[in-house]
Amino acid sequence: MNACTTRLTKWALGILLALPCVALSAQSDASKKPALAASTNALPTWATVEIPLSVFVIPSNPKEGRNPFFPQAVVAAPIIKPTEVVGSDAFVLNGITSPPKRTAMINGSTFEVGEEHEIKLPGGSRIMVKCVEIRADSAIILSGGVRRELRLRFGL
Repeated sequence: MNACTTRLTKWALGILLALPCVALSAQSDASKKPALAASTNALPTWATVEIPLSVFVIPSNPKEGRNPFFPQAVVAAPIIKPTEVVGSDAFVLNGITSPPKRTAMINGSTFEVGEEHEIKLPGGSRIMVKCVEIRADSAIILSGGVRRELRLRFGL
């Protein structure tokens, strides 16, 4: 026998040995199907699983942890608490876009009516601001519980 014949013989033996296993598994599957169909005609019920919501709080200092999305980021200036008073000169209305979708740029951040996010103040700190209304030449904001009207500065 040469090497080719030996390989062919091993391959044929492997096939012949595997055939009874395939036939047995086919018989066992066939025997299970009628039993399952005969037992019930109802649809299977699935258990409802409550999916928990992810909660992530961005740390304000290194002791609170680090941002997993930007682990190398350096913590910026602290956010001013609503109890601290901020002067009216800290907010600047940079511009307003025209209809149909009005936006106001306040301290370099763009707002639509109802949007709320933090903006940077001239001193380097940050504060949360919500845009309440945008008019033709002014914008009304809510910051630290205080409602303010910012007007465009003409003639500068």
